[in-house]
Parts: sequence; structure tokens; C-alpha cells
Amino acid sequence: MKNKITLITAAILAITSTLFLNSCKKNDTNMVTSESIEDNANAETHFDMIFDQVDDAAVTGGVYSRGKSAVITIDTMSNPRTMTINYGDSNLNCPDGNVRRGKIVVTWTGRYRATGTVITVTPVNFFQNDFKIEGTKTIENKGRNTAGNMQWFITVNNGKVTTPTGETHTWTSDRTRTWVNGESTRFIMIDDKYEITGVNVGTNRKGVKYRAEITSPILVELNCKYHITKGTVSLSNESNPSKTAIVDFGNGTCDNVGTFTFNGVTRTFIKR
Repeated sequence: MKNKITLITAAILAITSTLFLNSCKKNDTNMVTSESIEDNANAETHFDMIFDQVDDAAVTGGVYSRGKSAVITIDTMSNPRTMTINYGDSNLNCPDGNVRRGKIVVTWTGRYRATGTVITVTPVNFFQNDFKIEGTKTIENKGRNTAGNMQWFITVNNGKVTTPTGETHTWTSDRTRTWVNGESTRFIMIDDKYEITGVNVGTNRKGVKYRAEITSPILVELNCKYHITKGTVSLSNESNPSKTAIVDFGNGTCDNVGTFTFNGVTRTFIKR
């Protein structure tokens, strides 16, 4: 189940959120769009953090309860197999520096690399840093594409995030992750490259529908310090699609410069 790039797409949207908020400080008419971007990034981050917890729990391979750790139980007799990560009914300070309560329930039909494997991750009365997270994340191994590269379809259905102050936003996500390099060197990650495509749609805290689409595949190269070397993302509100922000991460060169375009104005930004 190991998945070493779970926060890449969240990083993409966090960058666009920061850039857009900074660009809109002097123009309140654009602030609804900035909330859409912020909510989208927030939802993506929370669901990726949840999968990181699943990833870490799978490595332990069994049942444990150590001090301030969650309790992990794995049912190997069920079909599909089931794992439950139980943080308890009150906030637990986790080793990664975040606070959680509730449960994460995981089912899987096979190994992560096996064609046809479906992994389903469902938070149950689950809170992360006092944000309530609802919905189901599914990772399906689709085998190889026509170029011979392994692909996974990654979806989030019925996603909902409730903030500590009671505001809510809903979210769905469809991603395709293609392993384009490094599969043959199983224990060497530095040569791994992935392409990510797909779209997120949601309704932000103000009730405005939005869309965030990868319009040119995002290329993630683990041997590059900045990871994302290529690809574009467009973000817009359904009610005002003419107000579209475009983020361009470059042409495949491993550098720290990208561009952000909104209202006909293009600015450069520094990848971190």
C-alpha cells in the first residue's frame, strides 16, 4: 500500500491558494474564488493526510497500542480484508504533529501493485485538527495503459469538510496517476516519475460551485528537489468561469520557477 507522493496534489493546490489570496488582497470581488481555491486545497490535504495514516498503519502489519498511538486492528479473514485505525473518542496527539479522533476504516482486495486491486478508505466520525472529514477515497489499480505504464484511478466521493467553527464545504475528486518511470527499480525511489491528471469539483463555504482541473498533466519527478516540473492547473467558479486562474509549473526542467496567470496578468512564483 505504500504511496510516497500522497501530498503532491495537495501541494499544487496549496501553492495556487497562497498565490491567489495574495493577488486578491486589493480586490474583494475576487475573494469568493480565493475561498474556492482554499477549500479545495484544504479538502485535498485532509484526504491525503488520511491516506498517509493508512500507509503508516499498513507498515506495522498488525495490532498494537503503544502509549499515545492509535489502535490498529486488521481482519485478515474478511473479504475484502479490513483494517481499522482507532484514535479514540478524544483528541490524540499523533507522531506527525497532528491531532485526531474517531476512526479510519480501510478495505483492500489485493496488493497495491496488483491489477484490479481496490483500496477503499472511509473516515468514521473522524476529526483531524478539529476538522470533521467525511466521504470515501478509493484507489483502484487499473493495470497498464497502451504505453505499458501502470495506472491508478483515485477518487473521492461525497467528500465533506466541516471546519471547527461549523462551516462546511463539499468536494469530489477524480485523479489518474500514471507511473511513467522507475517501476523496474523497486527499491530505488529517486528515479520514480508520475503523471497526474484529473479534476476536482466542489461547493465552497459560501455555497459557490467551483472546478479545479489539471489541463496539462502534472509531472512529478522524485529526483528533482522541487518534485513538480511540468503541467498546468486551471481554477474557476461555475458562476463566473471567465475568472479563471492558470498555474503553470514549467516545461519539464528541474527548476524552482513557475507562473501564475489571472485577469491577464502573469506572475512568477518560487517552488518550495
